[in-house]
Amino acid sequence: MHGFGTPFDLLEPGEQDIIAIVINRSDHISALISTGIGIAIDSDAHLIVYALPELDLSKLSASLARIEQDRITIERVDSKRPAAHILRSLKPFHPILIGLALEIEKHDPRYPAGKELDQIVQQARCPVYLVKSEREWSLPASPRTFIPFWDDDNSRFAIDTAFAVNPQLHITCAIVVPEEADTADLAMQEEAFCQQTQKWSDSPCFHRKILRGTDVRATLLGEARTYDFFLVGASKGNWLTRTLFGDTRVELINEYDGPGIIIREYQGRAGASFSAGWRFLDNLLPTLSKADRIEAYRTIRRGGRPSRDFFTMIALSAAIASLGLVLDSGAVIIGAMLVAPLMSAIVGMGMAIIQGDARFLEQTLRATLKGTLIAIVTGFLLGLINFHGEATAQMLQRTAPSILDLAVALVSGVAAAYAICNKNVSNSLPGVAIAVALVPPLATVGVCLSIGYFLMAWGAFKLFLSNMVAIVFASAVVFASFGFRPDFNATTRERRTRIFTRIFSASGSLVIVMLLLLIVETRQEINQTSFEEEVENELTSFLEALEIPAVLTEWKLSATSSGNSQVDVTLKSPRSLTAEEHKKLHERVIQSLGNPAVLHIDIEPVSRNSNN
Repeated sequence: MHGFGTPFDLLEPGEQDIIAIVINRSDHISALISTGIGIAIDSDAHLIVYALPELDLSKLSASLARIEQDRITIERVDSKRPAAHILRSLKPFHPILIGLALEIEKHDPRYPAGKELDQIVQQARCPVYLVKSEREWSLPASPRTFIPFWDDDNSRFAIDTAFAVNPQLHITCAIVVPEEADTADLAMQEEAFCQQTQKWSDSPCFHRKILRGTDVRATLLGEARTYDFFLVGASKGNWLTRTLFGDTRVELINEYDGPGIIIREYQGRAGASFSAGWRFLDNLLPTLSKADRIEAYRTIRRGGRPSRDFFTMIALSAAIASLGLVLDSGAVIIGAMLVAPLMSAIVGMGMAIIQGDARFLEQTLRATLKGTLIAIVTGFLLGLINFHGEATAQMLQRTAPSILDLAVALVSGVAAAYAICNKNVSNSLPGVAIAVALVPPLATVGVCLSIGYFLMAWGAFKLFLSNMVAIVFASAVVFASFGFRPDFNATTRERRTRIFTRIFSASGSLVIVMLLLLIVETRQEINQTSFEEEVENELTSFLEALEIPAVLTEWKLSATSSGNSQVDVTLKSPRSLTAEEHKKLHERVIQSLGNPAVLHIDIEPVSRNSNN
């Protein structure tokens, strides 16, 4: 990097306030320099100009010819990661404001300053302003700005920041009242407006205005054209919806055909961490073209439709899985996983959430619920052929979900969404279906209910529920990263954003709830296993201490019909235990368990010379 004006190395942190601007194109020079210098003079601050490699330094130097060199430092940024480099170099100076240009040509609502510099917008620990302007626009000497007012933190932050950097700035703040509002309603809204802006009433530079119109956006944009520039605040709000769908205020500036400035507040460590995590995921996964997104959306919509074929395949898959459970055959159950179409409906729920499409969400939810019921009923009916009424090993494997099962479901949801969107790996979907079990747990629920194992049925249903919630959440995140967005217009934006926010937050919350539930159950299972090993070791040691010629092969703790504990112990011994030995062993069992218990001992006779 090469310094101009006051060399960067000579700047001392803490000596004076710092304002920084970042310029990456020549047509941004006039707007950013005029705003940056104007704010620096009004704030008695030093201006640091970061020039990216594509910028023509001769044009930049010419624009700074009339400015005192001791007020400015120009730094060339040659780093491959300019945003990270700029943030790192500014960290010791604690700047009070950073300015960038609003990206118009390659506009993406998620990255108002462009993807390359978005990290500055999200992680700078000070307010950031973004300028949208024509090539030669510069800030006037006595500027007049227009700020649309909503009774929220965004509007107040914009006004406070504007007055903080330039107390002489003339601000007109306005609200829009519908034309059909009567006199009483108009007076009531005007009174509320005055109360909401009472904080700035004493300033001679602050003005209020009531606008009348049916279209709020059109009315605001029309009024803004009579001022030097349009100013909005974009500080607070839902991190998730803003990151995925952009900011409504930013879009208002983008629709405006004149100069505009967006002031954005630092989002805090949590907001910056969220943005950094999302940026990592966004860079990790490719963004699909519009044609590929449309094709993927149609594929998902067809697969998740609640049709007769869909439910028939669910029933057949559940029948295969149920027979595999009764026969204790893993190969048969794998075949059922390949046949089941339930994954399509569940992944479709993830797509519906990202699209904010209530109708599609209802369709996929209905398909999932009906499919779930069909699979359970099918399992119940076929479970009746299990004449022995005992749980097989394959059933037991699906009745005790763990944290690892939830992790498998999350990864499988990512893999399923990725495979659907990427045609090059679409043949991996059968493997995804095998990796995460959906129909087999439901079939286990039905079979367990048919033989009266209700707790096992609940455990199997928890496995299905955790798998479903994890897949919905993970697939929604992947779809968002692939570039899927709601099809907004003026009338549906608020509704679709609300659907997305509520359902996505709910699915994420359910994943957390399931995780906590599985953590508790896993911990209980670990404690139970540890307890059983401890009891078994104590019994074995006690048998040796009494010199009883017996080997403990199995013990089981259960509850009797009266609610008391019962311990069934199986010993291999050449003889039966004496009454005294039985009594001492019973006392040791009670001591190990910590509560009264009935002891039942079963002896498997062996010869005295046997090692077993």
